[in-house]
Amino acid sequence: MSSLSSWHALESDPDLWHTYMEKLGVDGNSFEFIEIYSLDEDYPSDENIYAFIFLYPDNGSTPISDESSSVIDDNLWTIKQIEELDSCCCLIALLHAVGNNLDKVILKPNSPLADFFDKTKTKTADERALILLNDAEIHEAHEETAEQGQTEMIDSERVGYHYIAYIVSESNKLYELNGSTRGPQAKFIRELKDESFHSHVTREIKQKVQELDGDIRFNLIGLAKK
Repeated sequence: MSSLSSWHALESDPDLWHTYMEKLGVDGNSFEFIEIYSLDEDYPSDENIYAFIFLYPDNGSTPISDESSSVIDDNLWTIKQIEELDSCCCLIALLHAVGNNLDKVILKPNSPLADFFDKTKTKTADERALILLNDAEIHEAHEETAEQGQTEMIDSERVGYHYIAYIVSESNKLYELNGSTRGPQAKFIRELKDESFHSHVTREIKQKVQELDGDIRFNLIGLAKK
């Protein structure tokens, strides 16, 4: 068993993520992860997609800062990706996706995630990171899930890729949530208005793919209603 300070990277695998979230206490009948195969703005119907998680190559140029700021515009749940969690960008994105959809995703009472979100409800993003770092139940489930992946486990270091989440706030605003950014972990993109969640997200991702100079090693997965 790895030490509590060692967190391995997770693969981008919807089935693996589903098993992981179930281990942590999310009711498996209340959600599913679906892989998005097209960036066409009219595909697919996203009325049941609660959040998008985007994986893209990362050369390590984005620093992990030492301070976080509060999100002012909306009451969002955010968590910092501190240095000790530098290989946990997938977990951070999953927590951002689930933590901002607790009215839709069902957590089993007294489960690891139910307890975690309850303990961190009024904490700052930095405080939440420290609580996560020392959560033995989440750590155990995390390491068990990492061991189930198809590729060799990657130890705690910059792993060559990064995950971010996109969510819609209660005021119908699109946010990008990135645990490793300087300042706030939530970046306001725009109000949705008459356009769909999916169309706005794919527009953002197309821009990021252009910035990758044609690198196609990216993946988009939706947290959706089952």
